[in-house]
Formats: sequence, structure tokens, C-alpha cells
Amino acid sequence: MSAAGYFKITRPGNAAAAGAAAALAFWITGGTEWISALLLFCAVTSICGAGNAVNDCFDADIDRINHPKRPIPSGKATVAGGLILTCILFAAGFLCSLPLGPWCPWLAVVNILLLILYSTSFKRMPVIGNVCVAYLSGSVFLFGGMAVGAESFLLTAPLFLVTFFATLAREIVKDAENIKEDETEGAYTFPMLAGINTAGITAFVCMICAAGTAFIPVLYWGLPYACFISAVDVFLITSAAKILSCKTPEEVQAAKISRTMKTGMFAATLVFFVSAILSRFLI
Repeated sequence: MSAAGYFKITRPGNAAAAGAAAALAFWITGGTEWISALLLFCAVTSICGAGNAVNDCFDADIDRINHPKRPIPSGKATVAGGLILTCILFAAGFLCSLPLGPWCPWLAVVNILLLILYSTSFKRMPVIGNVCVAYLSGSVFLFGGMAVGAESFLLTAPLFLVTFFATLAREIVKDAENIKEDETEGAYTFPMLAGINTAGITAFVCMICAAGTAFIPVLYWGLPYACFISAVDVFLITSAAKILSCKTPEEVQAAKISRTMKTGMFAATLVFFVSAILSRFLI
């Protein structure tokens, strides 16, 4: 056991990126207090880190077979220690959210409960687990808007929707790629039950929804935003369309669909943030 092992199960890079996204969303939607931004970063980073830790705790038995080098299977951390760390981080995240207005603490509670339920049961449920991941991914932006106020929350809602639908599409694609591995773990995913063809159509429709919601900010950011987001939308829809011709998990893997989707999602987020920042400076 080591401090480095416990630090690693929080996936600090992933957790800090979520915290930074929430803090940036706070700033571009009108937030100015650096203390609030810091508290927001700490709250989201802590909750996200706790979610990663509890997930590793409940996946310990499976990871001993499929991921033996992770901290718990390799002996660098224990399940009991990981659960204690999870409780500490969840508590820290909630406490940091308390000064951020009336809505952030409630959102923190909802996310904490979902992260626990995801690790204990939702993860192995078809569709429900995918929807849970999609919501949690998009909710980091809601934190930023809620910390500023109701009107600012509405500015981050489109980014939440884009992230939700795009993540849902990518989660379905990843499940289609990993059907054989999921079978060995006793999981029941949507592509396993509905088939790759139906799963592919569903993922494609979700990505179209993501592309559609990405156009909402055109109402207040105008033509330049529309031009850039249109290019990203074409990339995302084209990437998702590749799964429509796939018949086996191997074909889905070979097409590298989830990887290209991730690139497109990053580009969409970048366009959103740059447009918001420019809009704030121009105003």
C-alpha cells in the first residue's frame, strides 16, 4: 500500500479536468469571484475523484483479471482504504459546494448518489449505466452555471445537452466494441441485448441530437459560431455514421469510432468555450 496508489485510484488528471471545466464554465457565464471558482474546482474535482475511487473498489475482483496493474489488484491500495478515501472526498466535495449558492449543493448530492449507484449497480445495467455516465459527464458544466445564477445556468444548458447526447452515443459505441469482454464480466449491455445494428442506429440518432442541440447558442453567438460548430457537427455525425455498416465488435473496433467521437466532442467544447469567452470580452 502507498499514498501514490490511493492517489492514482482517483484518476487525478481526469478529476482535475472536470473541475477545471466547471470553473471555466463559471467564469465564461459571468462569474468573477476567484474564491467561488476555486471552491467550484475543488468541489467537482473531489466528487469526480471519489467517483473514480469507488468505481475501482467495486471493480476490484474484475480488475484482478482484466487490469491487474491497477492500484487495488496490484496491492498498492486496498478496498477498505479506497472506500474511506471515497467518503472523505465526497464529504469534501459537498462541503466545498455549500458556499456556491442554493443549487450547487443539491447537484452535488444528486451526483454523489448517482456515482455510488453507478458503481454498485447501474454500471452493469443496459442503457441505465450509459445514461448515468452521459449525465455525469455533462453535469460538470451545470455546476459552473448554477454557481453564478439561473440565467447563467441557461447558458451552460446547451453544452450539457451536447455532452449528454454525444457521450451517450460514444458509450453505446464503446459497449459495441467490448461485447466479448463484457460477457466475461457478467455485464449486460445494450448492444449485447439489442444487437450491434440497433445499437448503431441508436448511437447515430443520439449524435444527431447532440449536433442539433449544439446549434442552440447560435441564437446569441451568431453566424461565426454557426460556421465553426457546423464543421464540428459534420465531423461528429460522419464519425457516428460509420457504425451503421458494422456487423461485429471487431468491425466497430477497427473503425476507431469512439476515438474519433472523442476528438469531435473536444472540438465542440473548444468552440463553445472560445465563443463564450469572445462574447464576454466583446460585450
